[in-house]
Amino acid sequence: MSTSILQALLKLFAIISGDSKTDGSQVVSLFLGNRLSQKQLASFLDDYKQYVAQYHKPRANSEKQLAMTSVKVLRLCEEIQSSLNQHERYLVFVRLVEFVFATKEHSAQDLEFLDTVGEAFHLNQKTRFAIVHFVHSKDLESSDYFYILEGIKAGTHDHLPNGKLMFLRIPEENLFYFRYIGTDELFINGAAVMPNTVYAFFSGSSIRGSRIRTIFYSDVLRAFLTQEDLIAIDFRCLNVSHKFANKKVALETLNFSASSGELVGIMGGSGSGKSTLLNVLNGNTRPSYGNVTINGKSIFDRKSELRDIMGYVSQDDILIEELSVYQNLFYNAQLLFRDKTVDELEVMVAKTLQDVGLTECKDLRVGNVLDKTISGGQRKRLNIALELIRKPAVLFVDEPTSGLSSRDSENIMDLLKELTLGGKLIFVVIHQPSSDIFNLFDKLLLLDQGGMPIYYGDPIESIIYFKRLVNQVNIEDSRCPRCGNVNPEQLFNIIEAKVLDEYGHETLQRKVSASEWNHFFNLFGNSSLREGNSMSNHLEVKAVKKPNAFKQFWIFLRRDILGKITNKQYLLINLLEAPLLGFILSWFIKYGSKEEYIFKENVNFPQYIFIAVVVALFMGLTVSAEEIIRDRKLLKRERYLNLNKQSYLFSKIALMFFISAVQTASYVAVGNSILEVKGMFFPFWGILFSTACFANVLGLNISATFNSAKVIYILIPILIIPQLLFSGVIVRFDRLNRYMMEEGKVSWIGDMMASRWAYEAMAVYQYTNNDFNARIFETDLQLKTFGWEKDFWIVEMRNQINSWENKQDGESLALVTHEMAERTKECPEFTIALENIRTNQFASADTCLWALNKYEIRTIDKFNYLNDVKDKWVSKQMSGDENAKLYLKGVNDYTNESLEEFVTAKNDLKKLVIANGELIRKANPIYNLPKEGDGFFDSHFYAPRKNFFNSVIDTPTGNLLVIWSMTVVFVLFLLFDILKESVSWVEVQWSKLTGKRIVKK
Repeated sequence: MSTSILQALLKLFAIISGDSKTDGSQVVSLFLGNRLSQKQLASFLDDYKQYVAQYHKPRANSEKQLAMTSVKVLRLCEEIQSSLNQHERYLVFVRLVEFVFATKEHSAQDLEFLDTVGEAFHLNQKTRFAIVHFVHSKDLESSDYFYILEGIKAGTHDHLPNGKLMFLRIPEENLFYFRYIGTDELFINGAAVMPNTVYAFFSGSSIRGSRIRTIFYSDVLRAFLTQEDLIAIDFRCLNVSHKFANKKVALETLNFSASSGELVGIMGGSGSGKSTLLNVLNGNTRPSYGNVTINGKSIFDRKSELRDIMGYVSQDDILIEELSVYQNLFYNAQLLFRDKTVDELEVMVAKTLQDVGLTECKDLRVGNVLDKTISGGQRKRLNIALELIRKPAVLFVDEPTSGLSSRDSENIMDLLKELTLGGKLIFVVIHQPSSDIFNLFDKLLLLDQGGMPIYYGDPIESIIYFKRLVNQVNIEDSRCPRCGNVNPEQLFNIIEAKVLDEYGHETLQRKVSASEWNHFFNLFGNSSLREGNSMSNHLEVKAVKKPNAFKQFWIFLRRDILGKITNKQYLLINLLEAPLLGFILSWFIKYGSKEEYIFKENVNFPQYIFIAVVVALFMGLTVSAEEIIRDRKLLKRERYLNLNKQSYLFSKIALMFFISAVQTASYVAVGNSILEVKGMFFPFWGILFSTACFANVLGLNISATFNSAKVIYILIPILIIPQLLFSGVIVRFDRLNRYMMEEGKVSWIGDMMASRWAYEAMAVYQYTNNDFNARIFETDLQLKTFGWEKDFWIVEMRNQINSWENKQDGESLALVTHEMAERTKECPEFTIALENIRTNQFASADTCLWALNKYEIRTIDKFNYLNDVKDKWVSKQMSGDENAKLYLKGVNDYTNESLEEFVTAKNDLKKLVIANGELIRKANPIYNLPKEGDGFFDSHFYAPRKNFFNSVIDTPTGNLLVIWSMTVVFVLFLLFDILKESVSWVEVQWSKLTGKRIVKK
């Protein structure tokens, strides 16, 4: 308070002093005593006496003097009111009232002066009347304004003083004052209490006396709260102890109780178990022994019911950085209240923001540590607001002042204290609080090393308690005698005091160990539980109706979309990444041997298809790999609130699929247009989109499984490289390690790669369904098949028959038998040959050659017929110059020679190989249909169609089914945490093997 304000207040006191017999210096001294040093106080008292002399000179006209005095009072009130907050205005008014009744018999003029001051200060009229009544009346009854503690006779009651302790509450500001009328010697915060003098009774204060039980601030506060319509909470910790999985003690046995309207601080050194205790108390961790109850109901057995009245604010931020303060709170409210309309939710959000002092910054984006838009204190307030909107009766707050300035810390703790004044029970884990913050606590729970409880009770009393145990001097001094502040650090100085060696240096050994402090606690300090009263039948919890799973899905989705749109960098990168890659890659591989670019001659087109698949996998993985891990703190809170996890996951999947749809569409649009790939936009987009969706779900799985973003980005190359290696492009499947390949089939490891299915689908569709090849593909398929049998299969069959006949080779006999048996429908003569083989194995070569000749004649006839059909078709297309130009344009625009080399294996010298007792076709795989008995996964690479159960399906469709099946499998993995559980199992086995405990963040 400035000097000018104090001078104005002295003038106000002097004006009201009137014609009193005493000059009121005692009341003025009481008012100024806590603000000034003794030297300053003497100076201001001299000024006060001068003002009294100045304002009360004898005047002839008393009415004129009264009018002038009223004007002076109003002028002084206007002068000082702009510099006084409401708290200080009430304090001034209380002292003025006390001044009036202490210095003289009050008159109607004095009461008018008080009314003038009260009106000028905008003080509540009813409250002003209560203050006047409190100051001068000796007979008060308990009410909303008054609380009376009265003893009967000296020595007859060991809890109350002889006489009356009268407490005044100012509801507007939750201020407390008290007067004592009696003969006992009482002390307020170590200072003697003078009878009939009004004292401020602030948070952390206590009244002591030699014959009474100490009266704490929380006792008086609770007395007023019980008169209001609030939920009565009896919170009990019953014989709770906890051990980690490795049997190490986390918490020693603890019993305590707490009630509505209390702010309970939990303090202790690092590693003393503060956060573990908070997680036990809020129900996140079930203790190894004991129970925690609210009004007799176990928070573990009735978790779903009691979670609606419990709130938890973690130490870490649980905010969505891309959203504004208002949006964070609004979407949180939407997820919590099913029956509220949007208008009702907006009112609730606005009210909550006002309560926590965030109205002015409600439209600011939350931001992050590197991109701050709101302060640390505002972030902490918003975290608290997320819980307050639920109106929990019990609130748990972990390190609310961590990383904040002293001013922000005090503001946050003031907010929490205000909440307790509304009847909430709040537990706060805090580290090294200031004196002002320490005074706010109603109860203090101290933990020592190893989770040992060593104190529970009044915070200020704790200093006296530990001083008494170690027999320090000035045991009763809990505050600084000069400034009245409390130094909580002295608690730890006593608790962790070290033994000194012979040279006076501290050793590592403590004077009093944690177990010894715990022993004292069990002997002297653990009595709070026995004082409580169970209220097991008085708690009615009104369940909060949350939205159903589908509505939660839409809320999660809208929230996520808004967050993505707000993040300009994220939006630009994801929108521009795909078309930019499409442009760069297609522009560099747009190769032509002539000045004029011709699609047919682009030798890099197969590489474009392969790179497109890799790009889809890469973009799908990177866009989703951090989605869940960045929300892990938010997920922990939403799990605490029993929100639907599946709704959250499906919203992530839906948004990732949408982003991938846009990315792959822009990539294909740019790449295909530059390379002049005609008619393939939707087929290519469908395949790449499916591939990206698979990568999305794979990325979400690793994001949900691992706890570090570094691990995730190390894993991405490990996941991508096998997709490159085993796609069938960089290394052909028939050229892999012999233990991993099988002739005529795709390697089993290739079947596990989405890249193999995607690339094959694109290559086969481009070759078989382009506008040119599609018209003649079926004819070419039969023509190539008959041509291969005519030129290679029949020749090799003759060689095998001769080898069988000349060398009596059983393997050749088995091969011939197998090959003929597969073609008995096309050649009845093979049936006769097979019958002869069964009756006379080594004497039927001639019959086999005869049957083979018959088959050869039919094959040549079919080949020649189909060749004529194709020649006629080509001749028809080439008839006339205009048709010939159109034909050649179709060839140049829709076919690609390089892709044809890949899918037809044109450059392979081996057109046929012998493996597993059969002749396997290597020529023209794109024109080779799987055998009738082969399964879907038995087909060779580039097969145009595949057997699917009892039918045939074209390869692109079948491959898409495989990709989406893999996607669905990983969706199930995500929903049921299968991958996460598998990794956890491996970690447990590793810890058992190495003997090291795994510490999870």
